[in-house]
Amino acid sequence: MKLKILITALLLSIMAIVTGCGEKDKTSSDVSSDTTELSESLADTSVTEQSESTTTSQNANAANTSISEDDAKNIALKDANVSESDITGMRINQKIDDGISLYEVDFYAGTKEYEYEISAEDGSIRSKDTDIDNDFGSAAQSKAGVSLDDAKKTALSKVKGATEKDIRIHSEYDDGRQIYEGSIVYNEMEYDFEIDSETGKILSWESESVYDD
Repeated sequence: MKLKILITALLLSIMAIVTGCGEKDKTSSDVSSDTTELSESLADTSVTEQSESTTTSQNANAANTSISEDDAKNIALKDANVSESDITGMRINQKIDDGISLYEVDFYAGTKEYEYEISAEDGSIRSKDTDIDNDFGSAAQSKAGVSLDDAKKTALSKVKGATEKDIRIHSEYDDGRQIYEGSIVYNEMEYDFEIDSETGKILSWESESVYDD
C-alpha cells in the first residue's frame, strides 16, 4: 500500500513539473508515454524487491528448521548408550527457555533415570543428568503385589487417550512402604501420581499445565 502511494505521488509530481515548465515541444501523448515508462520501471523494482524479500524469508525459515520428537529421543538414547527396548518409562516435552526451543527427554532404563534438554533447532544437547534409583528394578517389583504394568494401566486409565509413550513410572519406598511413583504428560497437561504397590490403590493424583512453573 505504501509503495502504491509513493508511485502515485511521483507521477503527479512529474506531471506538475512538465506542465509548469511549459515545455511546448512535448505533447500530452509524450508526457503520457514518459509517465507510463516510469510507472513500469517502478513496478519492476517493486517486483524485484518482493522477490528478494521472499528469498531471504525462505532462507531464514530453512535455517530454523526444527528436529522432531523422534530425533530428540534418538539423540538422547544414543548419548546414553541405551536401547529403546531397555526403556521402562519415557516422556518428551517441548518448551521455550530464554527464547530457545528445547525438547525435555526423560526416561528410565535399568536402575537409572536420564534427563536431557536438547535443542529443537539443531539437535545439540544443552544439558543432561543421570540419577541412580536403588529402589527401582526387578528386585523391588518382585516384592509388590501389583506389577509395574498393572500400575501403568491404572494410571493411564485416568487420562483418556494417553498411552505408554506418555507415562514414566518407577518403584520406590516412602516411609518404609513400597509405592509406584510417576507422571503422565498428555495434551499439554502433566499428571503426577503415587500408587500403592500392594493394593494398586492410587494414593495421590495431581495435575497441572505443562506451562506452569
